[in-house]
Amino acid sequence: YYRGERIKSRTRRLIPTLLRNEDVIAEMNGGSIFNIDSKKLFDFYCSRKHFISVYKTLYGEPSKDSMYYMTAFAQHYLDISPFVDFTKCIYVALSFAIKGRETADSDIVIYTAEDIGDDDTSSDMNEVNEWLGNYNVNIVNTDFREETIKYFTEKRKNRGFMPKLSLREDFKKLEELCSSMSPVAKLIDIPTNDLMKYQQGVFLLLNNFSLVDSMYLTKSVRRGFVIKKYIINGALCGELKRYLAANAPQYRYKCLMNIAEAVK
Repeated sequence: YYRGERIKSRTRRLIPTLLRNEDVIAEMNGGSIFNIDSKKLFDFYCSRKHFISVYKTLYGEPSKDSMYYMTAFAQHYLDISPFVDFTKCIYVALSFAIKGRETADSDIVIYTAEDIGDDDTSSDMNEVNEWLGNYNVNIVNTDFREETIKYFTEKRKNRGFMPKLSLREDFKKLEELCSSMSPVAKLIDIPTNDLMKYQQGVFLLLNNFSLVDSMYLTKSVRRGFVIKKYIINGALCGELKRYLAANAPQYRYKCLMNIAEAVK
């Protein structure tokens, strides 16, 4: 599975759209340390009047027990979901990285993800809805960045020793949350519209972890997946664009975003 990024930047990590949207985080914020579970996620979507009206027209009444179509719909049209987009096709990922450009000021990036045991990828709707029904992510705001860095620095120095933090309630929570920063990763292979089918899209779901200042550990992810990152010189965009046009014209960027362009 592949993902293309148009820019190589430390700020563009593999983080779901839901968790990298500062306005959404602020809206859900219950304090310096807070939790987003499946109920809070469901209620967030239901509070979007126009979104939920269109969703009901297409899929009927929403249900917390079957959230996949709602979250997939939100990824496509709200750009707010617990998912990270991947694709089965390297040409698609490359096209999303290039975005039709002849050159780029920054290098571009291709991520690859391989399910080691092939047991963390699912096309079963019931299984996927169960994953989403157990959604549970903790958010630690940037107020605690300094304490968090100090925490892990001391832990590394002492080979696993967990230093005693302040007795304040928030710091107690921080100590608990930092012990579970690594998410469980799942890949969902259930396309929900023609464009997703055309792009051969799949969703990466990261669950059961703590996000501290937009960072998380990858230990649990690496138990199920091999994740690699390839950096490509931005000066090659023009050459790669021409390669796509010659070898996979249906996956030119303008075609990926509009199937009508591909069939002309």
